[in-house]
Amino acid sequence: MHKKLLSILVLSILVASALVGCGSSPSTLTILSITEGNVSVMKAGTGSWMDAEVGMALEPGDSIRTGDNSSAKITFFDGSTVELQAGTEIEIASLDVSSDSGSITVTLEQGIGSIIFRVIKIVDPASRYEVETPTGTVAIRGSAVQVNVIEDGTTWVTNLEGDVWAIAQGVELQIPQGQQCVIRPGQPPELVMVSVGTYHTVGLMSDGTVVAAGNNTWGQCNVSNWTEIVQVAAGCLHTVGLRSDGTVVAIGENSYGECNVSNWTGIVQVVAGCWHTVGVKSDGTVVAVGSNEYGQRNIGDWTDIIEVAGCCCYHTVGLESDGSVVATGFNIAGQCNVSNWTGIVQIAAGIRHTVGLRPDGTVVAIGENSYGECNVGNWTGIVQIAAGYFCTVGLKSDGSVVAVGHNEWGQCDVSNWTGIVQVAAGFHHTVGLKSDGSVVATGYNVDGECNLGDWDLN
Repeated sequence: MHKKLLSILVLSILVASALVGCGSSPSTLTILSITEGNVSVMKAGTGSWMDAEVGMALEPGDSIRTGDNSSAKITFFDGSTVELQAGTEIEIASLDVSSDSGSITVTLEQGIGSIIFRVIKIVDPASRYEVETPTGTVAIRGSAVQVNVIEDGTTWVTNLEGDVWAIAQGVELQIPQGQQCVIRPGQPPELVMVSVGTYHTVGLMSDGTVVAAGNNTWGQCNVSNWTEIVQVAAGCLHTVGLRSDGTVVAIGENSYGECNVSNWTGIVQVVAGCWHTVGVKSDGTVVAVGSNEYGQRNIGDWTDIIEVAGCCCYHTVGLESDGSVVATGFNIAGQCNVSNWTGIVQIAAGIRHTVGLRPDGTVVAIGENSYGECNVGNWTGIVQIAAGYFCTVGLKSDGSVVAVGHNEWGQCDVSNWTGIVQVAAGFHHTVGLKSDGSVVATGYNVDGECNLGDWDLN
């Protein structure tokens, strides 16, 4: 299928299987469980495509491709799945079993298109999946990731859940959950992202520097001297940056001590609320500084956290590694009533509502719904969510965007956006990062927070 690739992207996913250690291959590698539209299979050695059938067993050497407006899902022997979006082609290249340990390596090749991997939690660290595309190496230790490959081989990797590393040209880069990495032919991996505050927008450049636009009353946009940043978070009137060494910087209003993060270490994710800042540590515990008027900092007993959310609001939400959700803080509309949520892979917090993304691409929401911001029950194919003041935004697997809720300033006017790889929502404006590194924005722009037309985060 892709035998002439000049360089290879290997997506290594450690898998759990009762078969690991038995020293023999599974009798059936994978089953084509769901198909929609025009889906074809080329069996190994045949050289010709045939119509796919639900329940078809797939073996090493078999290829699967989806046509326009088509999709497919394959389920592996251990329960892990690969979802193929429209215009995607992959080959199940090989299945190797170690004669010494019995560990299993499944190798796939992806030439173009978009796939979403949802991987069973690690048991045997020597077993893995490998996905080859034209640019570098991405290593995943369980959970979910999206891989998009465009025509020139450039690969975008989105960490939907779990621990993800991108490796290319001798450089290894960890991708924080909910963020994107781009790997270009012959280049090392680079992180790119945008974050939206109340009236300002912050962008992370691929070289680890930061740009900002919008209201700068408290100096929240004075980030031009920041370097070695791997994540940014914009609050109401302050901006936070996570450095590659796990330390944190912050600038802007500090009336409640929300910028007092200079002693933080071992941080893997940061979020900025209205007047508080939260950090997730590498051991799954959480730290917070700033206002605690509504108990939004009462996170001292949280453990096993893999993501936090709290954008421009007075409550804090945490996602646990098992897919359950915890929340604390302002709960006037029931936005913290998430204790019964399960199987969640990403969370987002608006001003008075909370949103959760399920592994099947559907979305749940709870809290105030005065503007329909919780009307997400019919959404499908979502790979990332964002929550603003009274609106909810969803990024679909095909790069399009949907939004519901308050739209007085046009912050929900995103239906014509295409090629988007990340979305962010603030008080009254919404921002989208495109696959080429450019940025689009819509909504309130009195302070220039939407003047991003000249941004190139690449």
